[in-house]
This record gives sequence, C-alpha cells and structure tokens, in this order.
Amino acid sequence: MQINLKPDLSLLAIVVIFFLNYLVVRRFFFKPLTEIIEARETEVTTAERLYNESMARLNEATTKMEAQLHAAKRDAAQVRERFRGEAAAVRTQVVEKTQGEAKKIVAEADARLSSDVKEAREKIGRESESLARVAVERILGRAV
Repeated sequence: MQINLKPDLSLLAIVVIFFLNYLVVRRFFFKPLTEIIEARETEVTTAERLYNESMARLNEATTKMEAQLHAAKRDAAQVRERFRGEAAAVRTQVVEKTQGEAKKIVAEADARLSSDVKEAREKIGRESESLARVAVERILGRAV
C-alpha cells in the first residue's frame, strides 16, 4: 500500500465546496442569527435603560410627593391647632355666658323663693290665728 501525498483536483473541489458552503451558511444562517442576537441585545439594553430611567423618575416623583405630603400634614396640623385655639376661646366665652345666665336665673329664683317664703310665713301667721279660733270654737262648741 502506497500513500499518495500529491494533491489532486479533488482537494481543490473540496476547498471550493467548503468555501461555497461557508458562504451559504454565513449568508442564510449565521447572518440572520447574528442579527437576531444583536437585535435582542439592543432591545435588552434599551429596556434596561428605560427601566432605569423610569425608576429614577419614580423615585423623584415619590420623593416629591412625600415632601408635599409632609408639608400638607404640617399645614393641616397648624390649621387644626388654630381652630382648636379658636374653639377653646369660643367655648370659654359660651361657658362664661352660660354661667352668668345661670347665676342670674339662680339669683332670680332665690329672690322669688325668698319672697314666696316671706309671703307664706305671713300667710301662715294670719291663717294660724283664724284656724286656732275655728279649732277653739269647734272644741268648745261655741263662738269665741
């Protein structure tokens, strides 16, 4: 058995077929596949960038809203305290007015009661003599 180391035309045909096969595979397989991979990488990169930008805007908006909420709470507390102070002043005035009216009513009732007591005592004094006379007349059975 002898080994022939001379290249023949079949080697050239194999190289040409290999080269043509490479061109076809590159054109119809590798190039579209590479384009798809690059497109997906671009989409992923763009999506990540948009996500990061959106998160940054969200954080800014959240911070801004929290600051506005804090300011609104502070303002509401000030308004609440002002209204509490005004309500306390009004309540004090109403209590003082009511106490004054109550004292006036009590004084009038006390004066009326005192006059009614005085009148009742006088009436009892007047009527006790006549009742005593009627009782004596009934006991004795004759006019006194």
